[in-house]
Amino acid sequence: MSGTKAKNEPGKAFYSPAEVARLLELHPDTILNYIHSGRIFAIQLSARTYRIPQREVQRLIAPETLKPPRIIRREGDEAIRAFEREVREEVEAARRRARGTAASRA
Repeated sequence: MSGTKAKNEPGKAFYSPAEVARLLELHPDTILNYIHSGRIFAIQLSARTYRIPQREVQRLIAPETLKPPRIIRREGDEAIRAFEREVREEVEAARRRARGTAASRA
């Protein structure tokens, strides 16, 4: 089967392991093994049901066509940056205290 099928179905957001197996001309058990081993990302809906996102299918069929993911800034980003600054300051203060303690022992 042609590797362009996933691109020809833009409305299809998720694929079953059997559909991906047909696209890649593999056995469905191979796809399930890849999912269990982490080689293929899939969302587990129940004990026996998985769905593979279209982007993952595209990565398997034609990785050169993928654009890198975009980073989207959100309102909460400033809070995250403030938290990161606070952690860095605490780490730096702990290092200074450690240096001061080591210098006083010498």
